[in-house]
Amino acid sequence: MQTVSIVIPTMNRLDSLKRTISYIAQSTVKPLEVIVVDQSTDNTEIKATKEFLEKQSVNCKYVHNDEPSLTKARNTGMLYVHGDLVIQMDDDVDVKPDTLSSILNIFSNEKVAMLAGVNEGFNSKHRSLIGFLFWKKNWRKRNIGHVVKSMYGRFPENITKETPTEWAMGFFSVYRVALIKKWNLKWDENLTSYAYAEDLDFSYSYFKKAQKEGLKCIMSSLVIVKHNVTQEWRIPSRKHTYMIINNRHYLRKKHFGNSPLSRIAVCWADWGEYLRRLLKNEAAKDWKDAMTGNPL
Repeated sequence: MQTVSIVIPTMNRLDSLKRTISYIAQSTVKPLEVIVVDQSTDNTEIKATKEFLEKQSVNCKYVHNDEPSLTKARNTGMLYVHGDLVIQMDDDVDVKPDTLSSILNIFSNEKVAMLAGVNEGFNSKHRSLIGFLFWKKNWRKRNIGHVVKSMYGRFPENITKETPTEWAMGFFSVYRVALIKKWNLKWDENLTSYAYAEDLDFSYSYFKKAQKEGLKCIMSSLVIVKHNVTQEWRIPSRKHTYMIINNRHYLRKKHFGNSPLSRIAVCWADWGEYLRRLLKNEAAKDWKDAMTGNPL
C-alpha cells in the first residue's frame, strides 16, 4: 500500500491547527507523518505548538521557519516527506474519516498524478456571464478545472468521481512525491508572504508536466473536505489587493511569456474586477491604485 505524508504550514493559528490535527487523527487510515511547518513569531505560541504535537496519536513532526513565507514553508515541508503521496493542506481544514482511504483508492490508478481537493458546499454554477466577458473564465473549458490566460484558476460547473483539472487550490491538494522530484518542481519563493496564487502556479506547472506524460490530474466528488477559512490571521485587504495584481502579472509572464493575448487578458480581467468592485462597493479604489501602479 502507498503511504501518505501531510504538510501543513501554519503561523500564529494554534486553535485552527489543533482542530485540523484532531480531524486527521480520526482518519480510518492514518498518514505516515504530519509535518507542521510553523512560522509563528511568538515564543509562547511556538512552545505550545510543539507540546501539542508531541501528544498526538498520529506521527507529527515540528519544523520552524524563521521567515514567514507560505512558499518557503511548503518547500521546507517537502524536505521531510517520506511518503509516496503528499497532501499539501492548510491549517484550517476538516478532513473526513474516509478522506485518506479514498485518496489511496484513487491513486491506486497509476495514471492519476494529482488530486485537487473539493470544498464542502461547493457550487460553481456559472450564474453570470460577466466572468466570461472579462476573460476570467473559459466557456469552452467550463466543464473542467482550468486556468485562463488572465491567470485565474476556475472550477468546473459540476464535479463527478473523476473530473479533469489543470490546477488545484492550496487548501488541500495531493501529489505523487516521485513526480515532484522527477520534474524538480518547487513552490516559487518569489511569491512572498501569504503568496497569493502560489497554489495555482505550482499545480498548473505540475499539470503541464503530467499532461506531457499522459497522466491525469483530477478532482473527485469522493474527496470533499471542509475549508474553514479561519480569520485568526489575515493579510490587510489593501496589501492583499496589491498582491493579487502583482502576482498575477508575474505568473502571466512565467507561464505564457510575452504572449500579447495573455497580456491583454490580464489587463482586461483587471478592469472587469475593478468594475465588479465598484458596483459592489468593495475597495475599488485599492484595486485601481494597484492596477495603475500607485504606491501601496
